[in-house]
Amino acid sequence: MKLPEGATQFCYLPVNESLRTWELYLTSVGQSIYKPCQNYPQAGHPETHHFTWASGRILSEYAIVLITAGSGEYEFRNFAPGRCRQGDVLLVAPGQWHRYRPLPTTGWSELWICLGGEYPHHLHEKGVAFAKPCVSLMTHFTAVNLAMLNLVREVRQQTNFNSTVFSSKVLEVIALISEASGLPQAQPREKYRFHEPEVASAIEFIWSNSHRPLSIGDVAQAIGLVARTLERRFAACHERGIREEIEWSRYSRARRMLQESNLPIKAIAYSCGFGDPRRMIEVFRRLTAATPTEIRNGPKVTNPHSAQSSNSRQKATR
Repeated sequence: MKLPEGATQFCYLPVNESLRTWELYLTSVGQSIYKPCQNYPQAGHPETHHFTWASGRILSEYAIVLITAGSGEYEFRNFAPGRCRQGDVLLVAPGQWHRYRPLPTTGWSELWICLGGEYPHHLHEKGVAFAKPCVSLMTHFTAVNLAMLNLVREVRQQTNFNSTVFSSKVLEVIALISEASGLPQAQPREKYRFHEPEVASAIEFIWSNSHRPLSIGDVAQAIGLVARTLERRFAACHERGIREEIEWSRYSRARRMLQESNLPIKAIAYSCGFGDPRRMIEVFRRLTAATPTEIRNGPKVTNPHSAQSSNSRQKATR
């Protein structure tokens, strides 16, 4: 149902200990339409979230505010004041003084979500998200608007209920905004530039798709070669075969996640494409003589890449 002009709807969600273990969780959502000269924001928010233009506000969580119509102004500590309009998104980090409001001549419509957890802090520290207070979404506006609108609607349909499904949809919103803000795109690995073009393309395809089931035939089909031909070209110019490269990409990604996150080992195994934690343990033991738990809890293990035996170069058949 369409929100009437001048109205606002919002929901503050419970966050239990189970949700907190996901390191990314939704805490509140809202949708508002402010007419020109209407007071902003409307009353009814908790004291921790309500603010006035005179006082500003400091949140203890992250906030994403999408301007879907109209225009406004904002001020964030340590950033120059600015104007925002339809298609812009305001990004608030915890502990950061800020204020924003619609212009009295235009009003504005907004969708907003607040989120918490360790994961957005990691993204913030790396400059992947929440690095600047305002991002112009441009061609990403429609996708972000739809994702946030659907999220707000789903939350409103399940009042006083929170879910990891909401967390996954928050991550989608963050990813779209990061793309729009100019997140650097991964460049082909330097040493692969000296391979045959088909081998370099195959390696990039593997590293971009190894989080899902992937076979030698899948890689060959994506590159446009017969599997045997691609295997021979790997053997001629690369230190690993196709199947080994798939395994190596999964191992590398899982190792990094073990060292940089508190995600359960089972979740890491599935998200990296192993399909089963036992398979991940087997690969880690073979490549490092250590289990995933030992790598997470112990000292850094020397990268085994340079220590791979000549046996590791045997090419697996299809």
